[in-house]
Amino acid sequence: MDHRPVAPHHPGGVRRLDRLGDDLVRALRPQALQARGPRPAGFGRTPVTILVGYPLKLRSKAVTNLAAALARTRGEDLVVCVVAPAPWMPGMSRADQGYRAYIDELTEEAFGHARADLPDDVKATYTSVQAKSAPVGLMEAAEQHKASAIVVGSSDSGQFGYISLSSVADRLLHSSPIPVAVATRGYRNTVGSVKRVTLAFTGGKHNTGLLVFARTLAASYGCELRLASFAVHLSPPETARFNTERGQVLDEWTENIYAAAERALDDNPGDTPRPEIVIGHGEDWDDAFESIEWEPGDLLVLGSSEAGPIERVFLGSRATKIVRHSPVPVLVVPRRIVKAHAD
Repeated sequence: MDHRPVAPHHPGGVRRLDRLGDDLVRALRPQALQARGPRPAGFGRTPVTILVGYPLKLRSKAVTNLAAALARTRGEDLVVCVVAPAPWMPGMSRADQGYRAYIDELTEEAFGHARADLPDDVKATYTSVQAKSAPVGLMEAAEQHKASAIVVGSSDSGQFGYISLSSVADRLLHSSPIPVAVATRGYRNTVGSVKRVTLAFTGGKHNTGLLVFARTLAASYGCELRLASFAVHLSPPETARFNTERGQVLDEWTENIYAAAERALDDNPGDTPRPEIVIGHGEDWDDAFESIEWEPGDLLVLGSSEAGPIERVFLGSRATKIVRHSPVPVLVVPRRIVKAHAD
């Protein structure tokens, strides 16, 4: 058996996950860390780890496809984690034993599906954890394995080819201290790895740090970076009286976003080619996304809401709309990690 349970839950265990985001900063910014002083023992020799949240009762090839693409791109280790429900209370009754045997069987079946779904060239280790909920279990496992990110899939009831947030993904996107990657439903990476990073650029005050993060991520992936913004038109009837002015307002907004993006790029030139800037326009979010070209191997990166807690991922209403309408996988980054790059 190639899996083992994680250590029992300890007080404050999930809170200590806050430190794990630093692993991503260290992996992406070695020169900055060298400038701060000697590296800790073992630094640079231990690969960065991605934790893959594989469901207990559902087959999810999309999540293994995304995890494999991320692992191939930068050589990360994969840890496939299956979260089983924790027992309500200790007991050794025959019914309890039968239930645990059933859960163990489901866990082994999930591991078998994950092994079959992962490509042969991608290696992984397997672990299980008992927890009161899947998000809590995944965050505890991420802490134990010092993961730099958690990868999950979409709900199986959503639209094929787009992201539909399951309860697990939604909870992680509002509470995880480390980045969370979400696969589109039915995701298949036909090019094998990440080929382009697209940063969702809003022009907000934290976009400088997010740009540095995205630029460093793209450089570590060896792929191009572009900046994308989305101009979704307000719909009638609430804006009917503004129809004559709407075109002018959108033109001004577009010019402002372009100018903000250009300033951000000038302030953080980097060593890579200057990223392309694209703006999607549409009467709704679907139209705005469809007006931008997307390719296999694209990864959309966006930051947490500026109104949310700095330590954890927290999606605001606009970021949630971006995630839910994205035709490519998304990586959501907590503000604390963004701030570390800005500093």
